[in-house]
Amino acid sequence: MEREAGSRREAVRQAAALWVVRLDDPSCSDADRAAFEAWRGESFEHEAAYEREAVAWGRLERLRALRPGAGKPEPDLLIAAPARGLRHSPWARGLAAAAAAAMVVGGVLSLGTSTAYATAIGERRVVVLSDNSRIELNTDSKVVVRYHGGVREVRLVRGEAVFQAANDKRPFVIKAAKAVMQADGSTEMAVRLRADGAAVTVKRGAVELDPGAAERKDEVRLTAGVAAVYGSAGARARPIPESEIDRALAWRQGAIALNGQSLEQAVAEFNRYNRQQIRIADPSISGLRLAGYFQTTEPTSFVNAVTNAFPVRAAEGADGAIRLSRRPIS
Repeated sequence: MEREAGSRREAVRQAAALWVVRLDDPSCSDADRAAFEAWRGESFEHEAAYEREAVAWGRLERLRALRPGAGKPEPDLLIAAPARGLRHSPWARGLAAAAAAAMVVGGVLSLGTSTAYATAIGERRVVVLSDNSRIELNTDSKVVVRYHGGVREVRLVRGEAVFQAANDKRPFVIKAAKAVMQADGSTEMAVRLRADGAAVTVKRGAVELDPGAAERKDEVRLTAGVAAVYGSAGARARPIPESEIDRALAWRQGAIALNGQSLEQAVAEFNRYNRQQIRIADPSISGLRLAGYFQTTEPTSFVNAVTNAFPVRAAEGADGAIRLSRRPIS
């Protein structure tokens, strides 16, 4: 049984490495990329394996830049052919080179130094790191954890997460969009990626935030009870009450807490958690204000509450989406 599991993991690793090389090839087509997304979406194991191999491939590129005369290792001496017919293809040779990158310079480069964690739509996940720091991942989110140079580094790739940094002599650094944040050992904070930057909320402790903006390079110190939004124009911070923090983090209990948000905002929030989407077919109802506590994965209950409280009707379309429109007054 263990041998079968090991063989399966190795097959996934080799497939991930092939995808890394294929996607890096200028001739990679849209069809190739669509096939990759389908493969990656099959399981978290695929996603994590791809992230590890992508890190190794990036290191190989940096190694080539540092040692331009070193040349490429001989593929046949380093790795078996990943698939019949691909042994002498550019992708297979690239895969071999990526594997070689993990063995050069006295073994300093390793495939295992970064670990990816991800959630699917509607899923939440708690990750406890080796230093006892905790990461709570919200729906459709992903982080990459890396320990290097005496630093504990976590990169938020997509979605939203709550970080609880454990006391440790090593700095705890979070990267999201272009910003870099360093948390104190007792910090509990939430970070959510947005279209232009990210939103940060500090529940406990303190954070040094460098927004990484082109126009402004000033750092901002965020303490407990402070929220900030940062993007291309820098960071804007404001104090917020604990009740607002609790509402923003209600997803940790599997809920969405509304307190005066518009129907448009509420629908956008529900759509993050569910494959069955809600659409506003009539713009005139977008501004309706809502309040209530709803389960993230029960859009039907939310829709029923809306149609009972307002002159709104709901209809399911052929694509499975729920469309909301104004109900005629008889």
